[in-house]
Amino acid sequence: MKASETFHNPAFGHNCAQAVAYKHTQLYANPSTIVEEMKANGGGRAESGLCGALYAAMKACPQFAEQIKEEFVKQAGFATCKELKQSAKVPCPRCVDIADEILAEVTNK
Repeated sequence: MKASETFHNPAFGHNCAQAVAYKHTQLYANPSTIVEEMKANGGGRAESGLCGALYAAMKACPQFAEQIKEEFVKQAGFATCKELKQSAKVPCPRCVDIADEILAEVTNK
């Protein structure tokens, strides 16, 4: 399953950050609460305005956070939600898939 399959899916109701966290729950230090915690980080509300999907991926593997961010920017063009929507016009489901794929690569899963 791709992380984007739970993004805005009525059965799950996940925002971008939650979709990535849900798919990769086992990577977080607090797996039982991470999806709920990520609720506050979707829709451009993540730290420093980062894309929520990117933020969730970086939080899953803090030791690879810079590598994840660099690869995300390489693929999407920007790191912040505002820039992604205004300049690059990258749709949210694509951002979720990019973050999901990068996280899978970094963790070899």
